[in-house]
Amino acid sequence: MFCGFGGSGFGFSPWMFMMMGIRILVFIVLIVFGVKLIKNYTSKSNGALKILDEKFASGEISEEEYIKRRTVIAHTK
Repeated sequence: MFCGFGGSGFGFSPWMFMMMGIRILVFIVLIVFGVKLIKNYTSKSNGALKILDEKFASGEISEEEYIKRRTVIAHTK
């Protein structure tokens, strides 16, 4: 009957391994991109809290303003 591209029908072609490697590579790239995106998002929100803490510590804002802004930042996460 029809044996396919490999000749015997049971062999693996080099294209199969290449396509599998490309899929694995794309999957790894997507995971790395997702992790970097999450780290970037969390570091930005932590940066805002750090600036707010510094303003409160230096006396630029009152305790009431500090609490109000901190709750707003916490709800935007």
